[in-house]
Amino acid sequence: TVLTMGASAQVGIQAGYSSSKVVDSDVTLNGFHVGPTAEMTIQGPISLQYALLYNYLTKTSEASLLGQSIKSTTIAHKLDLPVRLAASFPMSNGLGLFIFGGPNFNYALSQKTNTTTSGLVEATVEGDNMYNDEMTDGKKRYSPFDLQLGVGAGIKYKTISLKASYDWGMLDRDNTDNGVWKNNDLKVSLGYNF
Repeated sequence: TVLTMGASAQVGIQAGYSSSKVVDSDVTLNGFHVGPTAEMTIQGPISLQYALLYNYLTKTSEASLLGQSIKSTTIAHKLDLPVRLAASFPMSNGLGLFIFGGPNFNYALSQKTNTTTSGLVEATVEGDNMYNDEMTDGKKRYSPFDLQLGVGAGIKYKTISLKASYDWGMLDRDNTDNGVWKNNDLKVSLGYNF
């Protein structure tokens, strides 16, 4: 016997707010994400949602010390590949709710912190990409790859959707003996299917 599935795929685009928090710290980077999406119907209300999302994240902090003003700006660039199993609940007139869950494969392209000092001494120090840092044994200090597990929900009206998701970081990306670095990410997105 041959098992056949009536699989139909929809493609679209997604954009919205991104927030990435370092677990057990007050460090949070905020920004936006954008990228193409696809959804493949598996059977009935069950589908597979996936996307390739570019994230731009930033954080600015300021401090004063002995008449000097110190401003630090962190900028991060990351890619997300979420793969979600979704269930839809049609309501009426093209309106429906959906829930989803599954892994998110995250890869950090770069993260730099630039520092500007003003006051008696004017100086700007441009930071290096932290993912290029090496330890004394030649290994990278921080891993750019992360595996996250996430859940979310949304509402869809015909070809437009609004959804929110939360992903928990599963991997310790700090390769030093004592350091622990995990990221949890929040996204609120507006989507459009062609």
